[in-house]
Amino acid sequence: MKLRQTTLILSLLLAIPLFAQENDEVGIWSEIGIEKAITKNWDVGLDLEYRAQNKARFSAGLGTSYKLNKYLKFGLNYSFLYSEKNAFKDKSEGEVGSDDWTRGYKLLTDNWYPRHRFSAEATGSIKLWQWLKISLRERYQLTHRRERNVERLVHLENHMKEIVDWDEDWNPIIEEATYIIDKTEMKNYPTLTDQVLRSRLKLEYDKKRCPFSPFVSAEFHNSISVGDHMLLQKIRTAVGCGYKFRKHNEVSLSYLITFDMYDIEEDENVRETVRLHDRLHAINIGYKYSF
Repeated sequence: MKLRQTTLILSLLLAIPLFAQENDEVGIWSEIGIEKAITKNWDVGLDLEYRAQNKARFSAGLGTSYKLNKYLKFGLNYSFLYSEKNAFKDKSEGEVGSDDWTRGYKLLTDNWYPRHRFSAEATGSIKLWQWLKISLRERYQLTHRRERNVERLVHLENHMKEIVDWDEDWNPIIEEATYIIDKTEMKNYPTLTDQVLRSRLKLEYDKKRCPFSPFVSAEFHNSISVGDHMLLQKIRTAVGCGYKFRKHNEVSLSYLITFDMYDIEEDENVRETVRLHDRLHAINIGYKYSF
Protein backbone atom coordinates (compact mmCIF):
# COMPACT_ATOMS: atom_id res chain seq x y z
CA MET A 1 0.00 0.00 0.00
CA LYS A 2 2.81 2.45 0.86
CA LEU A 3 4.57 1.75 -2.43
CA ARG A 4 1.33 2.25 -4.38
CA GLN A 5 0.63 5.61 -2.69
CA THR A 6 4.18 6.82 -3.25
CA THR A 7 4.12 5.80 -6.93
CA LEU A 8 0.80 7.64 -7.45
CA ILE A 9 2.13 10.83 -5.85
CA LEU A 10 5.32 10.78 -7.91
CA SER A 11 3.35 10.23 -11.14
CA LEU A 12 1.03 13.16 -10.41
CA LEU A 13 3.92 15.50 -9.59
CA LEU A 14 5.68 14.66 -12.84
CA ALA A 15 2.54 14.84 -15.00
CA ILE A 16 1.10 18.16 -13.78
CA PRO A 17 3.72 20.43 -15.47
CA LEU A 18 2.95 18.85 -18.84
CA PHE A 19 -0.41 20.63 -18.85
CA ALA A 20 1.20 24.07 -18.55
CA GLN A 21 1.40 25.84 -21.90
CA GLU A 22 4.10 28.27 -22.92
CA ASN A 23 1.89 31.35 -22.62
CA ASP A 24 0.15 30.42 -19.40
CA GLU A 25 0.01 33.31 -16.96
CA VAL A 26 0.58 31.00 -13.98
CA GLY A 27 3.47 28.56 -14.17
CA ILE A 28 3.70 25.12 -12.62
CA TRP A 29 6.79 24.09 -10.66
CA SER A 30 7.33 20.60 -9.27
CA GLU A 31 10.10 19.10 -7.18
CA ILE A 32 10.98 15.69 -5.75
CA GLY A 33 13.52 15.21 -2.98
CA ILE A 34 15.19 12.36 -1.12
CA GLU A 35 16.96 13.00 2.20
CA LYS A 36 19.15 10.60 4.16
CA ALA A 37 20.25 11.19 7.76
CA ILE A 38 23.90 10.21 8.25
CA THR A 39 23.99 11.19 11.91
CA LYS A 40 21.62 13.02 14.22
CA ASN A 41 22.82 16.41 12.96
CA TRP A 42 24.15 15.61 9.48
CA ASP A 43 22.14 14.68 6.38
CA VAL A 44 22.56 14.52 2.60
CA GLY A 45 19.93 14.86 -0.09
CA LEU A 46 19.12 14.66 -3.78
CA ASP A 47 16.40 16.71 -5.49
CA LEU A 48 14.92 17.01 -8.98
CA GLU A 49 12.94 20.00 -10.22
CA TYR A 50 11.01 21.01 -13.33
CA ARG A 51 9.61 24.48 -14.00
CA ALA A 52 7.09 25.16 -16.77
CA GLN A 53 6.59 28.91 -17.09
CA ASN A 54 7.15 30.62 -20.46
CA LYS A 55 10.63 29.11 -20.61
CA ALA A 56 11.12 25.66 -19.09
CA ARG A 57 13.92 24.53 -16.77
CA PHE A 58 15.12 21.17 -15.49
CA SER A 59 17.50 20.85 -12.55
CA ALA A 60 19.12 18.11 -10.49
CA GLY A 61 20.84 18.91 -7.22
CA LEU A 62 22.95 17.26 -4.53
CA GLY A 63 23.39 18.82 -1.13
CA THR A 64 24.36 18.31 2.48
CA SER A 65 23.58 20.16 5.69
CA TYR A 66 24.88 20.08 9.25
CA LYS A 67 22.94 21.28 12.29
CA LEU A 68 25.37 22.93 14.67
CA ASN A 69 22.73 23.34 17.37
CA LYS A 70 18.98 23.87 17.58
CA TYR A 71 19.38 27.47 16.40
CA LEU A 72 21.89 27.24 13.53
CA LYS A 73 22.35 25.03 10.48
CA PHE A 74 24.85 25.16 7.57
CA GLY A 75 24.50 23.73 4.07
CA LEU A 76 26.37 23.19 0.79
CA ASN A 77 24.66 22.44 -2.54
CA TYR A 78 25.42 21.76 -6.19
CA SER A 79 22.82 21.86 -9.00
CA PHE A 80 22.96 21.13 -12.70
CA LEU A 81 20.52 23.37 -14.61
CA TYR A 82 19.25 22.78 -18.14
CA SER A 83 17.34 25.87 -19.20
CA GLU A 84 15.40 27.09 -22.21
CA LYS A 85 16.26 30.42 -23.83
CA ASN A 86 14.07 32.61 -26.02
CA ALA A 87 14.73 31.22 -29.51
CA PHE A 88 12.74 33.78 -31.52
CA LYS A 89 13.68 37.45 -31.79
CA ASP A 90 11.35 39.71 -33.78
CA LYS A 91 13.21 42.23 -35.97
CA SER A 92 10.12 43.86 -37.55
CA GLU A 93 10.11 47.67 -37.69
CA GLY A 94 7.67 50.15 -39.16
CA GLU A 95 4.14 49.65 -40.44
CA VAL A 96 3.46 47.65 -43.57
CA GLY A 97 2.20 50.07 -46.25
CA SER A 98 4.38 52.97 -45.12
CA ASP A 99 7.37 54.22 -47.10
CA ASP A 100 9.91 52.06 -45.27
CA TRP A 101 9.36 48.94 -43.21
CA THR A 102 11.26 45.83 -42.22
CA ARG A 103 9.73 42.46 -41.47
CA GLY A 104 11.84 39.61 -40.19
CA TYR A 105 13.19 37.54 -37.35
CA LYS A 106 16.25 35.81 -35.89
CA LEU A 107 15.83 32.21 -34.75
CA LEU A 108 18.24 30.09 -32.71
CA THR A 109 18.54 26.49 -33.86
CA ASP A 110 19.40 25.32 -30.31
CA ASN A 111 17.79 27.25 -27.47
CA TRP A 112 18.68 24.92 -24.55
CA TYR A 113 21.83 25.47 -22.52
CA PRO A 114 23.42 23.98 -19.37
CA ARG A 115 24.59 25.80 -16.24
CA HIS A 116 26.33 24.79 -13.03
CA ARG A 117 25.26 26.26 -9.71
CA PHE A 118 27.04 26.13 -6.34
CA SER A 119 25.69 27.55 -3.09
CA ALA A 120 26.57 27.83 0.58
CA GLU A 121 24.05 28.84 3.21
CA ALA A 122 23.44 29.40 6.89
CA THR A 123 20.00 29.19 8.49
CA GLY A 124 19.17 30.55 11.91
CA SER A 125 15.86 29.67 13.54
CA ILE A 126 13.97 30.12 16.79
CA LYS A 127 10.66 28.74 18.07
CA LEU A 128 8.07 30.81 19.90
CA TRP A 129 5.05 29.62 21.91
CA GLN A 130 5.85 25.99 21.02
CA TRP A 131 4.28 26.35 17.57
CA LEU A 132 5.73 29.31 15.61
CA LYS A 133 9.07 28.70 13.90
CA ILE A 134 10.88 31.79 12.58
CA SER A 135 13.91 31.24 10.35
CA LEU A 136 16.30 33.46 8.43
CA ARG A 137 18.38 31.90 5.66
CA GLU A 138 21.36 33.62 4.02
CA ARG A 139 22.58 31.92 0.84
CA TYR A 140 25.54 32.72 -1.41
CA GLN A 141 24.92 31.41 -4.92
CA LEU A 142 27.34 31.16 -7.86
CA THR A 143 26.08 30.14 -11.32
CA HIS A 144 28.49 29.37 -14.16
CA ARG A 145 27.78 29.06 -17.88
CA ARG A 146 30.44 27.95 -20.35
CA GLU A 147 31.06 29.68 -23.68
CA ARG A 148 29.11 28.31 -26.64
CA ASN A 149 28.45 29.13 -30.27
CA VAL A 150 24.93 28.61 -31.61
CA GLU A 151 23.74 28.79 -35.20
CA ARG A 152 21.10 31.44 -35.82
CA LEU A 153 18.75 31.74 -38.80
CA VAL A 154 18.15 35.28 -40.05
CA HIS A 155 15.25 36.31 -42.29
CA LEU A 156 14.68 39.98 -43.22
CA GLU A 157 12.35 41.66 -45.74
CA ASN A 158 13.39 45.29 -46.15
CA HIS A 159 10.87 47.36 -48.13
CA MET A 160 11.63 50.93 -49.17
CA LYS A 161 10.71 53.66 -51.61
CA GLU A 162 13.70 55.29 -53.27
CA ILE A 163 14.36 57.93 -55.90
CA VAL A 164 15.82 56.31 -59.00
CA ASP A 165 15.69 59.24 -61.46
CA TRP A 166 14.21 62.65 -62.26
CA ASP A 167 11.83 63.55 -65.08
CA GLU A 168 12.20 66.58 -67.37
CA ASP A 169 10.29 68.75 -64.91
CA TRP A 170 12.62 67.68 -62.13
CA ASN A 171 10.01 65.60 -60.40
CA PRO A 172 11.41 62.54 -58.64
CA ILE A 173 10.77 59.12 -60.12
CA ILE A 174 10.14 56.79 -57.18
CA GLU A 175 10.25 53.04 -57.27
CA GLU A 176 9.39 50.55 -54.58
CA ALA A 177 11.84 47.78 -53.85
CA THR A 178 11.86 44.83 -51.42
CA TYR A 179 15.13 43.21 -50.49
CA ILE A 180 15.02 39.75 -48.90
CA ILE A 181 17.86 38.35 -46.81
CA ASP A 182 18.02 34.71 -45.74
CA LYS A 183 21.23 33.58 -44.07
CA THR A 184 22.71 31.69 -41.16
CA GLU A 185 25.15 33.18 -38.69
CA MET A 186 26.89 32.08 -35.51
CA LYS A 187 25.84 33.66 -32.23
CA ASN A 188 28.50 33.62 -29.51
CA TYR A 189 27.52 33.38 -25.85
CA PRO A 190 30.66 34.00 -23.77
CA THR A 191 31.52 32.41 -20.45
CA LEU A 192 29.35 33.95 -17.76
CA THR A 193 29.44 33.74 -13.97
CA ASP A 194 26.70 35.23 -11.80
CA GLN A 195 26.92 35.71 -8.05
CA VAL A 196 23.81 36.29 -5.96
CA LEU A 197 23.05 36.74 -2.27
CA ARG A 198 19.61 35.37 -1.34
CA SER A 199 18.03 36.33 1.99
CA ARG A 200 14.84 34.52 3.05
CA LEU A 201 12.60 35.13 6.05
CA LYS A 202 10.11 32.32 6.78
CA LEU A 203 7.31 31.94 9.33
CA GLU A 204 6.02 28.39 9.81
CA TYR A 205 3.48 26.65 12.02
CA ASP A 206 5.46 23.81 13.61
CA LYS A 207 3.70 21.91 16.35
CA LYS A 208 4.50 18.40 17.51
CA ARG A 209 2.23 15.61 16.31
CA CYS A 210 0.51 17.94 13.84
CA PRO A 211 0.97 16.72 10.23
CA PHE A 212 0.20 20.13 8.71
CA SER A 213 2.77 22.94 8.57
CA PRO A 214 1.46 26.12 6.87
CA PHE A 215 4.02 28.83 6.13
CA VAL A 216 4.69 32.22 4.55
CA SER A 217 8.05 33.50 3.31
CA ALA A 218 9.76 36.37 1.50
CA GLU A 219 13.11 36.12 -0.29
CA PHE A 220 15.33 38.88 -1.71
CA HIS A 221 17.74 38.15 -4.60
CA ASN A 222 20.67 40.59 -4.66
CA SER A 223 23.15 40.35 -7.53
CA ILE A 224 26.80 41.15 -6.75
CA SER A 225 28.04 40.57 -10.33
CA VAL A 226 27.34 44.04 -11.72
CA GLY A 227 29.33 47.13 -10.81
CA ASP A 228 30.58 47.80 -7.31
CA HIS A 229 27.28 47.48 -5.46
CA MET A 230 24.47 45.01 -4.88
CA LEU A 231 21.53 45.05 -7.27
CA LEU A 232 18.11 43.87 -6.08
CA GLN A 233 16.98 41.68 -8.99
CA LYS A 234 13.86 40.07 -7.60
CA ILE A 235 11.63 39.54 -4.57
CA ARG A 236 9.89 36.19 -4.23
CA THR A 237 7.01 35.67 -1.79
CA ALA A 238 5.33 32.37 -1.01
CA VAL A 239 2.41 31.03 0.99
CA GLY A 240 1.77 27.31 1.34
CA CYS A 241 1.44 24.24 3.50
CA GLY A 242 3.27 20.99 4.01
CA TYR A 243 1.60 17.72 4.97
CA LYS A 244 3.51 14.81 6.46
CA PHE A 245 1.87 11.42 6.04
CA ARG A 246 3.16 8.07 7.22
CA LYS A 247 6.62 8.40 8.74
CA HIS A 248 8.98 9.32 5.94
CA ASN A 249 6.76 11.06 3.39
CA GLU A 250 5.83 14.72 3.04
CA VAL A 251 4.02 16.67 0.32
CA SER A 252 3.76 20.43 -0.02
CA LEU A 253 1.71 22.92 -2.01
CA SER A 254 2.49 26.63 -2.28
CA TYR A 255 1.70 29.71 -4.33
CA LEU A 256 4.56 32.00 -5.32
CA ILE A 257 4.71 35.53 -6.69
CA THR A 258 8.04 36.77 -8.03
CA PHE A 259 8.53 40.51 -8.50
CA ASP A 260 11.25 41.04 -11.12
CA MET A 261 12.94 44.34 -10.30
CA TYR A 262 15.95 44.35 -12.61
CA ASP A 263 17.37 41.94 -15.16
CA ILE A 264 20.87 41.58 -16.61
CA GLU A 265 20.52 41.21 -20.36
CA GLU A 266 23.10 40.46 -23.00
CA ASP A 267 23.02 42.43 -26.25
CA GLU A 268 25.77 41.41 -28.65
CA ASN A 269 27.94 40.24 -25.74
CA VAL A 270 27.46 43.49 -23.77
CA ARG A 271 25.83 43.09 -20.36
CA GLU A 272 23.37 45.79 -19.40
CA THR A 273 20.92 46.30 -16.56
CA VAL A 274 17.28 46.57 -17.58
CA ARG A 275 14.46 47.84 -15.36
CA LEU A 276 11.56 45.40 -15.18
CA HIS A 277 7.98 45.60 -13.93
CA ASP A 278 7.05 41.93 -14.22
CA ARG A 279 5.19 39.76 -11.75
CA LEU A 280 5.42 36.02 -12.24
CA HIS A 281 2.95 33.66 -10.58
CA ALA A 282 3.63 29.98 -9.98
CA ILE A 283 2.14 26.99 -8.19
CA ASN A 284 4.80 24.81 -6.58
CA ILE A 285 4.11 21.16 -5.78
CA GLY A 286 6.68 19.10 -3.89
CA TYR A 287 7.30 15.68 -2.46
CA LYS A 288 10.10 14.60 -0.10
CA TYR A 289 11.07 11.19 1.21
CA SER A 290 13.35 11.23 4.26
CA PHE A 291 14.85 8.32 6.13
